[in-house]
Amino acid sequence: MAVSRNISPTLGVNLDAVYAATDALPLPLGTVVRGRNGRMYIFVQASAGIANDTAVVLTEPAMTVAGGAGAYTTRSGALTTGQRAWVESNAI
Repeated sequence: MAVSRNISPTLGVNLDAVYAATDALPLPLGTVVRGRNGRMYIFVQASAGIANDTAVVLTEPAMTVAGGAGAYTTRSGALTTGQRAWVESNAI
């Protein structure tokens, strides 16, 4: 007899998720994916507090972001220092 299991109807990554600094990383920092809207998203860590919908500057190779006139924008909510999230490219 088959056992039923709960599964998620969504495949891929959750671009709206914000991970605490103490959470295990779901993917390595710097992972890049393309969203359904055609934009690129990169998984980063906040080096300072950042409001939602704020342009950020990406620092490589650490893959950290801070508010500024950068090429990415926060879309998953406000971030505090050390939190990890996906940021959206400002260009398609």
